[in-house]
Amino acid sequence: MNGAALATAQIPSALWSRPDARVHAVIDGSVLAGLPTRLQAAQTMGWDCLQRGALTADAAARAAYIVELQPESEFTAWLVGEACVAYDGWGVLMTSARPLLAMREHSRDLAEVRAPDGRRRPWRWWDHELLTMLMPGLAPSQLDAFFAAGQQLVVPQARRWTWWQKLDGVLDRQVRERVA
Repeated sequence: MNGAALATAQIPSALWSRPDARVHAVIDGSVLAGLPTRLQAAQTMGWDCLQRGALTADAAARAAYIVELQPESEFTAWLVGEACVAYDGWGVLMTSARPLLAMREHSRDLAEVRAPDGRRRPWRWWDHELLTMLMPGLAPSQLDAFFAAGQQLVVPQARRWTWWQKLDGVLDRQVRERVA
């Protein structure tokens, strides 16, 4: 399903459209160089690494982070504007009513899957190409697990944004063209 086009200036109001909305970004440090340093200087509601435990400086630089965004901050404007064009595949956005800690734990749970042989494997669920390929084929129980936090998932790209959600028990996908 396709939705109305979005101008870059309209994106924050679309993300924070519900009165209880919180917006979290999952940002891939392997795509966006210098992410930990940038986050330390950013005006956000908070952030944390998705990997559990202590990391070396190199591993921390390449790790994914979850960030609770502020609608009016320079960091948010940069992320949904310039970063979408300059750093294709930097990550995803999630809108929900849940706080950062709950969304961090949910995101961490999603970042690990159990293979058919029973072993746990890491899964970069915020990867755009992977989401586009796998989301339509998820079984109902997998959709329930993926959307357990009641979130919408937003895949930002330079020219189009894809909004995924579980609506009335089924996967709903809406593509919105991004205009200047």
